[in-house]
Amino acid sequence: MADNTVSRRLRGAFRNSLVWGAAWGALGTAVATVMRLGDKIPLFNAVLDGIGMGVRIGIGGAVAGAVFSTIVSVVYRGKKLSEISWVKFGLGGMVLAGMFVPGFLQTMHLLSDGSLMPFHLISDDMVYSALFGGITAAGTMKLAQIDEKKNPLTVQELLDRMETDSLAAGDATSYATSQRERAAVESIE
Repeated sequence: MADNTVSRRLRGAFRNSLVWGAAWGALGTAVATVMRLGDKIPLFNAVLDGIGMGVRIGIGGAVAGAVFSTIVSVVYRGKKLSEISWVKFGLGGMVLAGMFVPGFLQTMHLLSDGSLMPFHLISDDMVYSALFGGITAAGTMKLAQIDEKKNPLTVQELLDRMETDSLAAGDATSYATSQRERAAVESIE
């Protein structure tokens, strides 16, 4: 059962990383394109530059999403989605991303150059990563909460309920060996 839990958490972190990468890539493409258009760059070149920046920003978003997912799995363990405020969740994403991205850039610069990067070179990264992190965290939590309202019973909860019902009927199977399953049998007896 522990392997199944670890596998589920890793899949969740990977999927969250993909969502964050895609969201940051889309936001980064849009912002970079608009900024290039503001520099009086022709539309085609501005879009190409925006896409290039979006890909780079998306990679950073994927890394930030993996870190965020790991922290969330520890902080919010055992809570239902309906118990979590999407606004506070978004603020947490904003703070984490706003600190992680500049910290990562400073660490990489320190390791490669031996000195810290001047603050004015990473201040815009701090602002944009905080903004993108807050939007992505709040948006994904709100979407998950909407889905939970439409489908209030998850597959795992349904399977757990079916298993408990079959155990109550005396239909215990030979593979019911996990701690949770043993506890369900003991509570029925």
